[in-house]
Amino acid sequence: MPNPANDNRVQPRGLRRAAAARYLGISPTHFDKQVLAGAVPKPLDLFGVNIWDRAALDRLFDGAPQPVNDNEDYWDKACGSESPST
Repeated sequence: MPNPANDNRVQPRGLRRAAAARYLGISPTHFDKQVLAGAVPKPLDLFGVNIWDRAALDRLFDGAPQPVNDNEDYWDKACGSESPST
C-alpha cells in the first residue's frame, strides 16, 4: 500500500483547457461557453500558452450557487408521486 507522505506525484497548479474543464467536471465545449460568458475565469497567458489557475477554479467551484428546486414539485405532481401529506 502506498504511503501518502511519500507520494511524489505533482498536481500542477496550471491547467490547460481540457484539463481545466475535466477538473470542473464539464465538457471542454461547455467550458469554452462559460469562459466566454464570464462564468469561468479567463486563463493566464504563460509562455504563450493559455493556462487556468487551479486555485481560481477551486474558488469558482467553492462559491458556485447550489441548485434550487423552484419547480414547486412539478415532476412529482406530473408523475403522480406526490407525498401522502400533500
